[in-house]
Amino acid sequence: MQTTLTTSLLRGCLMGFDEVHKMDITGDGTEDTVGVRRNEDGSVEYHVDVDDDGTADLLAVDTDGDGVIDQVLIDQDGDGKYDTAAVDLNGDGTIDAVAEKE
Repeated sequence: MQTTLTTSLLRGCLMGFDEVHKMDITGDGTEDTVGVRRNEDGSVEYHVDVDDDGTADLLAVDTDGDGVIDQVLIDQDGDGKYDTAAVDLNGDGTIDAVAEKE
């Protein structure tokens, strides 16, 4: 565990993340890597690598730093580009719209 944590922290620092965590985001029993970036504008980005290939498969953004995720971008086919977006349009904490790239 110590080696994995140290490697993850080092990789996270090199990638510009403020924090790197290992946790099961998807509920499949396998730990995923989450890189956290806190931006100067107060927003917080959570970059989630679910298949441990070093590329984020999911990006969750708290645009105003209030602890509520305002948008989620998902790379469903593993090509490094986000295919699906889920967005809270009115700021009430509920996802209002989902769009998928064809």
